[in-house]
Amino acid sequence: MSDAATRPLERPIRLVGTRATTLDGTDLAALEHRSREIEIVCATGDRFTERWRGVPIPVLLESVSAPPETTHLLVDSLDGVRACVAVEDALEGLIAVAKGGRHLSSVGDHATRFVAPGVDGVRTVKGVSRIEATTLAPGEDPESYERW
Repeated sequence: MSDAATRPLERPIRLVGTRATTLDGTDLAALEHRSREIEIVCATGDRFTERWRGVPIPVLLESVSAPPETTHLLVDSLDGVRACVAVEDALEGLIAVAKGGRHLSSVGDHATRFVAPGVDGVRTVKGVSRIEATTLAPGEDPESYERW
């Protein structure tokens, strides 16, 4: 499989923590990649399990020095969708660039997808454009940050 550098991103991914950075396809390809089998549960109730390959979320958070008090990640898509995912749920996730051994851009209309075990399918954002580490106050509703 070719790496992310040979498959340009639709737009660079902005990462925001204590510091901020922007990753293009070459930058993403240079980071550590892992494969994980992750089940996606769609809003329809359909389930499918695939082997996803991409950059582990902890690698991305480390690159921007996510504050230790981070409780959630805001994951934005190119088309304006935003998911607010508890950081403990996201830590086993990836910014995937491949599914089933094939580049996402060759099997769909996006080059990246946020996937994580146990995260609802609607929150597995396609075409990731931004990830921001944020801290919600106790009792604050994560869904108030989301856009569908």
